Amino acid sequence: MTCQPKRSEAVVVHEFLAIVQQKLDVMDQVSLEQILMTSFTEDEIIQAKKVLADSAVSQIRLITRHRDGRGPCQGTFHRGCVKGLMADIKNGRNRIYCNNCEDDGSEEEEQEEYSQDYTKILKDIQLKVAAIPGFKKQLDSITQSLSMLSDKYDILIVEHEQSKDKIHKLEKTIADVSNKSVYLQKQNTALEQKLHEFEQASRKNNIEIVGIEQLPGENVTEIVSKIGDIINVSSSDIEWARRTRSRKESTKPASIIVGFKTTGTRSRDSWLAQRRNLSETTSNMITNGSALNKIYINEDLTKTTRALLWCTKKQLQGIYKYIWVSNGKILVKKCEGEKAICVRAESDICDLLNKK
Repeated sequence: MTCQPKRSEAVVVHEFLAIVQQKLDVMDQVSLEQILMTSFTEDEIIQAKKVLADSAVSQIRLITRHRDGRGPCQGTFHRGCVKGLMADIKNGRNRIYCNNCEDDGSEEEEQEEYSQDYTKILKDIQLKVAAIPGFKKQLDSITQSLSMLSDKYDILIVEHEQSKDKIHKLEKTIADVSNKSVYLQKQNTALEQKLHEFEQASRKNNIEIVGIEQLPGENVTEIVSKIGDIINVSSSDIEWARRTRSRKESTKPASIIVGFKTTGTRSRDSWLAQRRNLSETTSNMITNGSALNKIYINEDLTKTTRALLWCTKKQLQGIYKYIWVSNGKILVKKCEGEKAICVRAESDICDLLNKK
């Protein structure tokens, strides 16, 4: 265990350092080496180094304190203080600091400083401890808020699941309604088709004569008989004949509708078969009027069938060579020898266009 140097030894160390510092300032290096070689033995130098090292360890706290900026010397001997140090030594006064710094090194002041530091640390600790209740209140408030948010989140989750179930049910209901709507639409189309077919069938014993000029006081029955005589068909099965209303926006004369008896179906077919014989006949030959309109005999078609026939000719003309009407049905055929295709609705026209 290394022995700690006494205070007197520490004084000697500082005095020795002061003397060395003074000599270094006034002597050159060669003279200083000669003095050291002649004045001290090697053992004395080793012993001095040991005392110096031990003294530095024991005095490190005091030196550090005096180097904190207190006094001009900052814990070391200055050149101006060496003379005073020598005088104090001769007068029997031992000291280890300069005159300006020695008074700052009292143990009472040092303990007071430590006490002040401890007091400051305790005050800081008290302030932080005093803040703990406020932090606890804030933590309790945050915990309460989180609890409320958690409850609301749970409610939102439940409502979300309920909404998903409602949406799923609504989607299913909408799908059912959509399917029913499609079904009803198809049913409605089918009913309309049947109604149209029934209306068209009610006209199966009728023919339509187009192109006859309308004159005041005309006798429609006589006009129809003249046309029958021209195409060499009998008029005995004709039950009635009347002229339809003319359209205001049209310049063409209104057509004449001829109704045959229920037993005169063959007679009606004969009129349709012989209608090509009217190719050279004009209106003025029948009515003695001024109009030179050509005369045509057609089947009596409903408004719907007439519109569908017009649409069929407009879209399929040039694709299908033959487009005609037979017994109220619209038929198309691309060329001779092929099977005729019946057009019942506009959707059939679209299908035919996609097949081309």
